[in-house]
Formats: sequence, C-alpha cells, structure tokens
Amino acid sequence: MTPLRLAWANLVHKRARTFVAAAGVAFAVVLVFMELGMLGGVGRTATMLYDKLQFDLLITSSEYLDLSRAPEFPRQRLVQARVDAVDDVIPVSFGVAGWRAPRQESLFGDTEPGGQLSINIVAAPPDKLNKAFVVGESGAFASEAEAIEAGKRLKQLDTFLLDRRSKPDFGDLAKLQAIPPDGRGGEAVRLNGQRASVVGGFDLGTGFSWNGMLLTSEESYAKYAMRPRDAVHFGLVQVKPGVNPVAVQQHLRRTLPPDVKVYTRAEINADERNYWLRLTSIGQFLLVAVILAIVVGVIFVYQMMAADIRNMLPEYATVKALGYRPPYLTGVVLWQAVLLAVFGYVPGFVAALGLYHVASNFGGIPTAMTLETAVGVLALTCFMCLASGLLAVRKVHSADPADLF
Repeated sequence: MTPLRLAWANLVHKRARTFVAAAGVAFAVVLVFMELGMLGGVGRTATMLYDKLQFDLLITSSEYLDLSRAPEFPRQRLVQARVDAVDDVIPVSFGVAGWRAPRQESLFGDTEPGGQLSINIVAAPPDKLNKAFVVGESGAFASEAEAIEAGKRLKQLDTFLLDRRSKPDFGDLAKLQAIPPDGRGGEAVRLNGQRASVVGGFDLGTGFSWNGMLLTSEESYAKYAMRPRDAVHFGLVQVKPGVNPVAVQQHLRRTLPPDVKVYTRAEINADERNYWLRLTSIGQFLLVAVILAIVVGVIFVYQMMAADIRNMLPEYATVKALGYRPPYLTGVVLWQAVLLAVFGYVPGFVAALGLYHVASNFGGIPTAMTLETAVGVLALTCFMCLASGLLAVRKVHSADPADLF
C-alpha cells in the first residue's frame, strides 16, 4: 500500500476527527483569506483616486508624502510644464470639509437630524472633466457625454457631484438632488457651514482613505475650502501621442523649480502603496494578522494530528513491525497533512468568496479574489499543514513494535 492510500484510509476511518481537523484548517484559511483580502483592499484604496485620473506624469509639491498629506504648490508651475512634448496640464485640488446632510429617516420611521461628517473634495476644471477623469465602464463617468454634461452642471457656483459609492451616512443621492438650492422646506445640504447643492453623481469608491467624496469646480472649491486660487495640489500632465513620458519627466525635473516633484504613474502608485502597507498601523496590523493566522493554524492542526497519531500508535508500530522503514511512515503523515490541507482549503475558499462579496458591497472595502491570492493561500495552507505534520511525525518514529507484546 502506498503512503497516500494509507493516509487516505486513516482519514476515512476516523471521519469525525477528520471533520474537526478540516474545520480547523478551514477556519485558518478563512482568516488568512480575509487578512490578505483586506491587505489587498488597502493597496487598492491607496491608489483609487489616481486610478480614476488620466495622466502620464503627476506634478506634486516637493513636500508631498501621501494623498492625505499633499501640500499645495504655485499654479504657475503648471504653465511652466507646458513644454512642446506635453499635450495638456490639468490642475486638480484635493481637500477635506465638514458635511452636514439633511434630515434622514430612522429605522423607526421618524426623522433624525443629519450629522456632521468629514468628507473629501476633489476639484478640477468643469470643461475638462472628460480629460481629467477616466471614462468608461471602470471610470468615474460611464461615458464622455456624461462627463461633459456633469462639467456643465459644475460651472454654476456652489454645485457638487457626490460619489455614488459614498457611505449611506452622507445621504441618498436622488434625495439630495431633489433639495432646492435655496433650501426651501427647511432642507439643506451644508458644507463647511455654507449652503451647497448636489447636482449629480460620479463613481469613485470608498475604503480606508475616505468614506465619501465630492467633485466640484475650482471656483467652488476655493470658496468652500477657503483656499487661494493661485495654488493647486496636483498637475495632471498628459504627453502627446508617441512621446516617451519618462523623457518628458526627466526634462521637467531639470527645468521646473525644486519646489515640485514629477512622478510617473507607476512611481506615485508604488509610493502610495508603500506608505499604506508599510508605514501605517493598518498595513502592519494586517501583515501581523496573516502571520498569526498561520501560526494558529499550525498549532491547531499539530494538536489534531498529534492526538490522531497517539491514538493510532499500535497501528503504526504494526506497520514498522512489518518492515516498513521510517521514510514510509513519514510519507504517510505528510500525505495525511496534505489531504487535510485540501479538505480545509475548499470550504475555506468558498466561505472567503462570500465574505469578500459582503466586505466589498456592504463594507466599502474593495476586496477581490485574485488568482495570485487563491494560489498563495493554497500554498500557505499546504505549508501550514506540512509544518504540523513534520512536528507530529516524531511520535510516529517513536512507535516501538515491542510495545505490542
């Protein structure tokens, strides 16, 4: 009998114990999947805004650290960046404001006053929304026509677009659009204490960086954020077709003053992910949580396998008495560990898919099952169970045929 067949027979013989062991492995698998899913969500939310913007190069302040700490720089730098190889440079500003939504209905049918919430604002020229933002199925706007129409609405002062994926606390988009701009009826949307009007929506998403987002014109942003018009946070540099962005980047770095930086898309995305995954407590906590989930799984599976081996020591001693060598017994234990890994991985994978769906659609965390994640967790599960098997195999080697008599 091969080691694989004997391992299978051992697991089938003690079905209840096998079920408990597989459930423990599945629990560890779900933990690892969720921690890795949230870790991936951190990486995706870190670059969520940049992924919706159209640029080949990005100009920021030289003191830029991350999106939440992006100092302003003189608007004049955007004019200086319009060299021959550049097609357009679009100014974008980013900030935070206090949002007070109108009254909302509670679970019991009565109305409750809107609470004071923190909301992020992104501002761009209204006539260039179709060039500043990605349009299409995965863009901020479904089509270029929608982006152009949204820009026309934002040309009026005090008007905003609300991210359709903002948390429900900020209010229902359709109801917010129905509120009269003059606040008749006692209903009003207030931003930093000033009356505002929601005239439409766009698609961005929420995550660890923000819970809600508004899009507006530069004029409205300057009024509500009380910022000067001669300063911006970002410059979206779009190079002409056929031009190498890296060559333009090197030229701009030589010619622009030292108070700004020039990033490629890959560089700014890498910096944002590095900040969130390595320099924040969220990323470090999730990395530690993955390691702890693996350690818990190793300990649990070891306890189960060690107990199973202890109960079956006479059987293993009989196998040794029949002349089978230690490598054969080691193979039996390791195959048993691999089978337990498979038995636990399958239900854990299915459960993780459901939890990913809940986290993405109801929790606002963009978790997604990727091939790399699925294969990586399978490899970790096999490693976890094999490590447990290697720790427990010593008990098999200690089985003495003389104990049978």
